[in-house]
Amino acid sequence: MPTARADALLAGVRGRLIVSCQAPPGDPLRSPAHIAAIAASVCAGAPVAGVRIQGVEDVEAVRAVVDLPLIGLWKDGADGVYITPTAGHARAIARAGADVVAVDATARPRPDGRPLAETVRAVHEAGKLFMADVSTLDEGLRAAALGADLISTTLSGYTADSPQSSGPDLELVRALAPRVRVPVCAEGRLRTPADARAALDAGAWAAVVGTAITAPAALATRFATALT
Repeated sequence: MPTARADALLAGVRGRLIVSCQAPPGDPLRSPAHIAAIAASVCAGAPVAGVRIQGVEDVEAVRAVVDLPLIGLWKDGADGVYITPTAGHARAIARAGADVVAVDATARPRPDGRPLAETVRAVHEAGKLFMADVSTLDEGLRAAALGADLISTTLSGYTADSPQSSGPDLELVRALAPRVRVPVCAEGRLRTPADARAALDAGAWAAVVGTAITAPAALATRFATALT
């Protein structure tokens, strides 16, 4: 991606909200048409800066209706490294229309045995930005050294090496943001507007929120639980 365009994209999301529009397997909303409708509704009804979308077909469908920066990823599997696990997955997401490709950049072994640097290179060769999903400070530092354009705390709490918490890992944001020269996004368990604001105050470039906005079943469960 040309430097001027990359700079404009990153500047455009700074201090703002990115909404993750996804649905788990088996959910009635798990279809490209439904995800595209959710993304279009979110973008039309609120001053969001961009969206984060899972799967080639969903990225294609959302790209057709949303003109904001699109972070794409491909979840393949359920254990270990499954967020855009190989360079092939990354290339497919890039071709589908993502501006940014999100990739698991943790220290865990990759399913094809290939180095993370290969996927970073594949994303850049496709003309896209590389977002490193990490769980620890060391992983974030390594991703930055490998050429990541953005880093997200997406996987903190989901690996054995990271703290297990019911809330967002703002300590990771505070530790990582001053140590790298690329934007650090806060993602994971941001459940309230106050959480998103706290993430920016901790040094996050942008706040990525999914379940608290786009998951009706989870939201309904919270209300129902409160009543019982």
